[in-house]
Amino acid sequence: MPYIADQETVAFVQSLPKTETHLHTDGALPMALLRQAFPGKFVEDPPMWADDFRYTSFDHFMELIGHYVAPFFDSPDRFHAAAQQVLSDCKNQGCRYVETSIHLPALQYAGLDLDEVVAAVRSAKPEGMELRFFVGMSHDAYTGRGQELIDQALLHPGIDGFDLHAEEYKPMEPWTERIWAEARANGKFTKAHAGEFMPASFVTWCLDHLKVNRIEHGVRSIEDPELVRRLVAEGVTLDVCPISNVKLAVAGVPDMPSHPIRPLFDAGVRVTVNSDDPFMFGNTLSEDYYALMQDLRFTKREIIQLVRNGWDVALMDEAAKAPHYAELDRIEATLPADD
Repeated sequence: MPYIADQETVAFVQSLPKTETHLHTDGALPMALLRQAFPGKFVEDPPMWADDFRYTSFDHFMELIGHYVAPFFDSPDRFHAAAQQVLSDCKNQGCRYVETSIHLPALQYAGLDLDEVVAAVRSAKPEGMELRFFVGMSHDAYTGRGQELIDQALLHPGIDGFDLHAEEYKPMEPWTERIWAEARANGKFTKAHAGEFMPASFVTWCLDHLKVNRIEHGVRSIEDPELVRRLVAEGVTLDVCPISNVKLAVAGVPDMPSHPIRPLFDAGVRVTVNSDDPFMFGNTLSEDYYALMQDLRFTKREIIQLVRNGWDVALMDEAAKAPHYAELDRIEATLPADD
């Protein structure tokens, strides 16, 4: 880092019809909106935007979320304004499909109405983009108004899926398996954050107990060869966020050349590339692709495969995906044989 690519690389990445399947609306808060909301308070760029910045723990990450991000999201209008710019930024980078999430406990703390926030985010979708809207919750969220919000979300027609968020190290509670099963019974897609700060065994737990086939991050799966083989055999997808993982020092990864996405990809695990929380890491989706090309020697054909992986898991019917696959095929056909 920084990932400043040459013109050819920028043009190549920009040309790809990409997906973003791991993006937190709140963690992508545009800085301009934050400064507008709190004049004079956030004049300096956040420290986590520095190339050499590393979080000391997930608690450190949550502390900075609380300082910068949480105070902003106090109304549906602010969710709309943030989502509008976040999704526009995605589209400007060549994204055609986005799965974004909000953290349900944040609504609980701010006293916001779920219906209003869902409508605010969904109405921010730019023309020409497919949007899937997820709600996430922490391991201990099913209590008090949190329980009411989760029960409401299970039946909400504007919510496409459920995700497991926040501190991985918090013990799982008996309600979680039931909620994930009910979500699927109600037509919601389910996934879970795992294998980021907790070891590979937590990925296995989520596969076995939550019955998900999409893991957000999941990079610590590399610690268990048997799990890696299972991911390949069962077609489980890891929605990986490379720059996020490096700045959070996930699994002790000190730098991008050490990131496990390369051996996971080489082993045949289906991985996608995503930006996670761009405000909290000072990154863009395009820069995550540049990082793979510069530091992990992903070829252009391999980058195209990563983009295809995103379309493979997109929550769309095959007919709707076909034009995007065809576009990727046309781009790949123009590449030299060794590229």
